[in-house]
Amino acid sequence: MNPKAGPASVGARLSPRDMSFRKRKRETKPPPVHPRPDGPDLISQLPDSILHSILSLLPIKDPVRTSVLSSRWRHLWKAAPLRLDDDSFNPNNHDPYYACYYHVVSDPRFDSSRKAVFRIFDSHHGPIERLRLSLFYPFQMDRFVKTAVQRGIRELNLVPFDFDRQTYKLPLSLLFCNTLNQLSLQNCRFPDALLPSIFPNLRELRLNCVSLPDDLLPKCASLETLLISTSYEGPPISISSPTLRKLVFGLVSSRAELIIKDAPNLESLMLADVSTFDNEVKVLDAPKLQRLGFINADVRAIQLGRTLIERHKESFPPTYLVNVAPCQMSLLSSVKTLAIKMELFSEKTIPIILKCFPCLENLDIMKYEGNGDDCYLNKGMWEEQGSLSFLDHLKTVIVKGFWGDQCDVELLRYLVVHGKVLQTITLLCSKHITKKFVDIKKRQICIENRASSNLALVFFRDTKENVHFSLWNDMIYY
Repeated sequence: MNPKAGPASVGARLSPRDMSFRKRKRETKPPPVHPRPDGPDLISQLPDSILHSILSLLPIKDPVRTSVLSSRWRHLWKAAPLRLDDDSFNPNNHDPYYACYYHVVSDPRFDSSRKAVFRIFDSHHGPIERLRLSLFYPFQMDRFVKTAVQRGIRELNLVPFDFDRQTYKLPLSLLFCNTLNQLSLQNCRFPDALLPSIFPNLRELRLNCVSLPDDLLPKCASLETLLISTSYEGPPISISSPTLRKLVFGLVSSRAELIIKDAPNLESLMLADVSTFDNEVKVLDAPKLQRLGFINADVRAIQLGRTLIERHKESFPPTYLVNVAPCQMSLLSSVKTLAIKMELFSEKTIPIILKCFPCLENLDIMKYEGNGDDCYLNKGMWEEQGSLSFLDHLKTVIVKGFWGDQCDVELLRYLVVHGKVLQTITLLCSKHITKKFVDIKKRQICIENRASSNLALVFFRDTKENVHFSLWNDMIYY
């Protein structure tokens, strides 16, 4: 190579690859020019129907703000479908306890919030899809409810302020609303006399501290989901509905009783917060029941058909007896998914409960949130049970609050050794998981002696977010 060679000779010695790169570099297109901010307003050229759909998906404050953009937008939000939640106007929405009980009367900010909601509601003249009210007194509710019924309300949530222990009496026009699909009530009451047919298209009903008339459910021809939460002692709550498919029931009083008399299409029964010794649950007729939980092992009595699981009144630790009538086994055989909440002293109750569900496929167990060393299980108790019939069908097991103590190990070893079609055991651990901890528990559980070759044992660190199990994701919780 001649070091004195000129630029021409250097260019002549470039490889074809380098020449191609230079050519592509010269042909590179300039970056696109973005439109100027003062260009045409394309979104305003959309038809009203599309803009109404967009505005209806935004929090109510945002559509109202668009009225200052131009004369084109000034009244556009007023005709869009209204989805109003007055909680967005709550000056203390981060603290609902503050808003609901003591400070609504004395805090002037709440009065300003109510006036703002009134102005928006009165200015709007389009259809109403969703309405939630929680900052108003019972005597102020009629103004909203009657107008919502006239404009085709679909979802209605009423939580009238109950500072004076007053409740809101529902107007008769609401009971005959053809467009209403979902209704949620708190501190409300139904009219004294109900006509033969009400809520013609209501699919979901939520009642919180609302008295349920005995003749209400049979008159709702389309009701599929019912959620009831009660915190006071009262007469037994009776459920009879030919269309009901899902029932979520919260018993949080010192003594409450639920009786499901006639529910031929009931598939899911969720018992939430059943945690006191004096509660009682009776399922007399639910032939299609597939999912049941949480059965609290400390509940006083659970009756499924003619199968009664009852706690001895004066025994410590508690002991249970079960009485199964063969003619009613079809009811228990329909249950495929079962959730059990194990409280302290209740380990001996679990095998008694499991014997009542011979075709069980999915089992969820929530352990007592206490000291994992507390265990009142007799060693070898599970092996004394033999091979229970549900083990021929059981596929998945989830244990929340796994400590790895004797109670946990005995139960899991029994399921692993006898579960013929068991596929997955998921353990949500209440302590830090280490490789040493996992290896020790696998050895104690005898995973090598598993009856199912497809069984997988999975460990997860339990967190506060793991409140419910994956099998219950489609259930409805408060």
